[in-house]
Amino acid sequence: MPHIQINKNEFNDLVGAKVTDKTLNEDASFLGVHWNHVNEEKWDIEVYPNRPDLLSVEGLARAYKGYFDQETGLREFEVNVPESQEDNDEEGGSGSNKGVVKVEKEDSVDDVRPYIGCAVVRNVELNEKMINGLIQLQEKLHVSYGRRRDKLAIGLHDMSEINPPFTYKAVAPGDESFTPLDHDEEIDLAEILARHEKGQKYSWILEDEDQYPIIVDSNGSVLSFPPIINNQLTEVDQGTENIFIDVTGKHKETVEKALNIIVATLDERGGEIEAVDVDGQIMPDLDPEVIELNVDYVNSVSGLDLSPDEVKDRLEKMRYGVDIRENLKVKVPAYRTDVMHQYDLIEDIVIAHGYNNIDPVMPEVDQDGGLTSISRFSDEVRDTLLRSGAIEANTYVLTNEKALFEKMELDKSEDQVDLENPMTREYSTVRSWLTPSLFQVLEENKHNSYPQRFFEVEDVVEKTDNYKGSENVKKLAYLAAGDIDYNDARKKLQSLERDLGIDLKLQKDYQPFHKHARSANILFEGEQIGFIGEFSETVRNNWELETPVAGFELNVEKLKEKI
Repeated sequence: MPHIQINKNEFNDLVGAKVTDKTLNEDASFLGVHWNHVNEEKWDIEVYPNRPDLLSVEGLARAYKGYFDQETGLREFEVNVPESQEDNDEEGGSGSNKGVVKVEKEDSVDDVRPYIGCAVVRNVELNEKMINGLIQLQEKLHVSYGRRRDKLAIGLHDMSEINPPFTYKAVAPGDESFTPLDHDEEIDLAEILARHEKGQKYSWILEDEDQYPIIVDSNGSVLSFPPIINNQLTEVDQGTENIFIDVTGKHKETVEKALNIIVATLDERGGEIEAVDVDGQIMPDLDPEVIELNVDYVNSVSGLDLSPDEVKDRLEKMRYGVDIRENLKVKVPAYRTDVMHQYDLIEDIVIAHGYNNIDPVMPEVDQDGGLTSISRFSDEVRDTLLRSGAIEANTYVLTNEKALFEKMELDKSEDQVDLENPMTREYSTVRSWLTPSLFQVLEENKHNSYPQRFFEVEDVVEKTDNYKGSENVKKLAYLAAGDIDYNDARKKLQSLERDLGIDLKLQKDYQPFHKHARSANILFEGEQIGFIGEFSETVRNNWELETPVAGFELNVEKLKEKI
């Protein structure tokens, strides 16, 4: 979960009340964020991924104003929509309010990064703390809600240095040049990916593209090269008064919600929101969404016994707007990304009511719960690997073809289970084996000392002929890296045999990802249940690993069936 750091005095000023350390430690976490005191007035805040609107001190203060009964109900936002004019580029960069700022989106970006949202916030009085907070919010949104900038990327620009209207388009890597942030010379887009720190870090997002997205002003000056870096020219500093905001990405609703979060944050600081005409659509749209909520349904799901007025009170405490009619009409703030169903509203009602104020009731269930046999067996396997000195990893079941096959020197299997409509290419398929997941763990731990030994006992998904078309299969994978060889993996497998009281056989065989003569199939009771081996240099290089890697993977369910 993302963490942010805030100054408590700044938080108190925005809330309009002095909140005690005890309150933050004991009560504040019920809102869905965890407060950890660092030192003096500095606090570390752990924010749940479903609440990106709380990734700033301004967003936290807005939420806690309601939670602490300082200001309840829906936060209203005023969006100024200037009268349109044909040639707003003649106004100059600092821009008057004579006409709406326009952004044209060209078709060339449709296959690269198709969505863009924009807004202007004027008359902002920035100080160093506010700028640092904005940068922190921007980066945390990138990492969490934006899936490391792949799903969305945010640009903030000083309008005194640029001239609308703006154009969002895609160009060849060598066609445009500018001086990126934290750089001292003008370079083209391809050079930015190769030489700039941010380019090297995020070039993977554009690695399959022939053209790169940029935003230019009416003079042809590049404002931004999303999702990589902005122009040094438009950097926001303490002298900035008017800010142009762009959010680009691959999912329309995500782009618009992120724009709303940024705009709402600047509004909390006294900025004046001004609409932008983005290819005929007026943005930002800060009108609340309305969801009907039945009070009887609230009480049935929550176990509470609340009147309509009590439900209204608790929703307003969580910063919703509420009209009481036959059913409640709940106005959901435009910056909330997590409210999709009545259940989400009911959860907030319970939070506002207070978990400590709910009397526990034993459920009317006539049976006791317990672990399945495969779960108990999996725990035995885990205990064995832990005792042998390996570290357990917990990785994602969603992955991508590059990790699952290309980096492992395999052709894609026809039996692979893919997502029909993936949100990102990074998580576009379901893993069918565990070893690539552990290679990713090794790749992310290159900065740590060696040897490294990781294992995972978890589900993969395999196609079947049954009515579901696929099923979960429990597997075990173990990888070791460092000054090791095939024998390290063999010893771990022998530990597993000893502790489980089984006798595994090895049958020499070659896997495409293993070294020749350093690879074998794992057999139990005459049936193949896995493989063991030392991985080839090619596979290691694909994962940017410089040390030898060895390991094994086996089917835990097949093993359990035969014991």
